[in-house]
Formats: sequence, C-alpha cells, structure tokens
Amino acid sequence: MKKIYFSSLAILFFLVACKDNSTTATGNDNSQNEKNIENNLKVYKAIETGNMASVDSLFATDVLDHDGPHGTDVKGKDSVLHMLADLHNHIKDFKLDVISSAANGDYIFSLVHVTGTLADSAMGKAGEAIDQKGVDVIKLKDNKMAEHWGFTDDAEVAKEMMSMQGKMNAGESSKMKK
Repeated sequence: MKKIYFSSLAILFFLVACKDNSTTATGNDNSQNEKNIENNLKVYKAIETGNMASVDSLFATDVLDHDGPHGTDVKGKDSVLHMLADLHNHIKDFKLDVISSAANGDYIFSLVHVTGTLADSAMGKAGEAIDQKGVDVIKLKDNKMAEHWGFTDDAEVAKEMMSMQGKMNAGESSKMKK
C-alpha cells in the first residue's frame, strides 16, 4: 500500500511539474519572458560591440544602474548608455558570454562571464586580465530596462585581490633588496 501511495504521489508530482506553464506567478506569458530574454541578449551583444545605439529603444528614459563605476548609481538613459559604451575605452578584447538567462515577469536574471584586458588604470592595473563571472538582475517597466543590479562572484574577487596583494608585496620586497 505504501508503495502505491508513494508511486502515485511521485506521478502526481511529475505531472504537476511537467504541466504547461503558460503563465508565471506575475501573470505574464512565456512568450513575453522569451522576448525579454531575447532583448536582454541584444543588449549584451551591444555592450560587447560598443554599439549602444542599436538598443537605445530597450532602455527606459529614467533607467537606473546600481552597478556603476566604483559602486555608484548611474541615472538616466543617456548616462547609462554612455557608461556601457565607455567600457571599450578601458577594456581591450572585451567579451561577454551569457551562460544562462531566465525571466519572470518584470525581472530578467543572467549569469555572465566577462573577459578582457584592462587598457588603463580606471578599473585596476593596466594590462591585467579580467576573467569574472557575475549575475545581472534587470527590472523592466513597460517592457523597457528600468533598473540593473550586478553581483560578482565574491570568491573570484577575493582571489584577484590576493593576487594583487602578492604582486604588491613582491614589488616591495624587490625594492628593499636594492
């Protein structure tokens, strides 16, 4: 009897889990979620190439990026688009690889791998390689990108800081020997 009960429960769970989820908890259909992900991928491609004009229409006029330079908020479409295009002035060989994305109503979540080489000291030491993973969260308003939060992999950041500290200590040691 237990076996039949648990088997029935497992089948019921499977059927519920596999049910056609044509709507999300917020009432948006999957086709809108897919369109949001598609638009988000267009934005990543535009950031990678520096062609922000191609996605200008996907940003709200009052967009707010909470992950601006040195942890500052960047407000307004023109300012955000300029900041994203300006990345190419500071990073050579800039690549964005979107590993995975998901959307649920007015939110898009993307796991992204960023690589490149720092061209100047605006973001670190010129010549240093960038190889980081992070998660971006985008909030939409009227199907336009209205807010962005970026979260980096703390373990990778800690490794980079330790590497930089080691290089700095090695440089100080060589100065003392002279």
